[in-house]
Amino acid sequence: MASHEEFMIEALSLARHGVGWTSPNPIVGALVVRDDEVLGRGWHERFGAAHAEVAALGQAGGRARGSTLYVTLEPCNHHGKTRPCVHAIIKAGIKRVVMGVRDPNPVAGGGAAALKAAGIEVIDGVLDQECRLALAPFFRFIRTKRPLVSAKWAMTADGKIATVRGDSKWITSAKARAFAHTLRAAHDAVMVGIGTVMTDAPLLTARLGLAAPDGTSWQPRRVVLDSQGRMPLDAPMWTAENGGPIVIFVGEDATRDRVCELQDKGAEVIPVPNTDGRLCIDTIMEKLAEQGVLSLYVEGGAEVLGSFIYQKAVDRVYVFIAPKIIGGRESVTAVRGRGVDRVSQSQEMDVVQVRQFDRDLMIEGRVGDWSWLEAAKPSRKGAKSSRRQKSQKKSSTRK
Repeated sequence: MASHEEFMIEALSLARHGVGWTSPNPIVGALVVRDDEVLGRGWHERFGAAHAEVAALGQAGGRARGSTLYVTLEPCNHHGKTRPCVHAIIKAGIKRVVMGVRDPNPVAGGGAAALKAAGIEVIDGVLDQECRLALAPFFRFIRTKRPLVSAKWAMTADGKIATVRGDSKWITSAKARAFAHTLRAAHDAVMVGIGTVMTDAPLLTARLGLAAPDGTSWQPRRVVLDSQGRMPLDAPMWTAENGGPIVIFVGEDATRDRVCELQDKGAEVIPVPNTDGRLCIDTIMEKLAEQGVLSLYVEGGAEVLGSFIYQKAVDRVYVFIAPKIIGGRESVTAVRGRGVDRVSQSQEMDVVQVRQFDRDLMIEGRVGDWSWLEAAKPSRKGAKSSRRQKSQKKSSTRK
């Protein structure tokens, strides 16, 4: 007999089909199961489409009655783009719901309580941590009102990302670069600075994009930090096939005429204030969150990476290391910017995994405070109220 964990693993696999397509909604996967037979599978395919539970129930049809529903996230209990999933579950005659993690969104939460009130057995916390990690961008967005930020760079063994002449093609192998494209596709937006645009002329497309059921390919927003509005009007990015929308953040030095030229090319141009001579990262994060960006992939250059890391705005790091040595005082290091004065001030990275692509290594790690991913703790006021109620109950029993 299969365990709850085995079915939840499959539900998580289904959920990942929705990466990119569902933002600002979470990715969710669901299964309808009876006697170890999967009767229906579903995932949230895109923002505004049916939720995973409804899709799985639709596939199961009338056979769903008396079955168990496995779902990675607590079913919603509110009207949004779609009707509450709780209503569909009750109507389908599901007898048990097994969920991975409670919904952190206070607006959408309450599904578990509503299901229990309808007489449905609810089991939660199955693969809780795995579900939280899969939903990390959503938790970050809901609890802090800003995207989850991943920083990526590829460097040589001596920490260089380009030679003294700026040559950087290619530091890592084709396999490593291919994996980096899957990382692009797993984020809502990919960001570079204007220096990278001028030097490397990137397309910023995810050439291994995630395909939807209708065959279309997901492409993230392409974000450029360009304080002076220097974005070339003939940059390859403008004419790249299947590229995502272009968003350019400009500063106070960008002229109105230049902004209009960039807008005429089709970019969304967003002015933000300067902080210490650089675009304000906090404002940029707020603006991206307003656009429904749950996850941001920062690729460079070295100054942009340095600014994000110095401001402690990075949550996750992907470092590709090639067994090559460039050397040279003037060759480009991976992370520039202000930096810290002492080693004791450096940000420590919790290593999540180390992978190898041909001769290259990739280190994935987490930095900063990840407390927003943990289960919400009851308020002290709520805890006192709960203790008071228990005390009163005991007192009345003694009477």
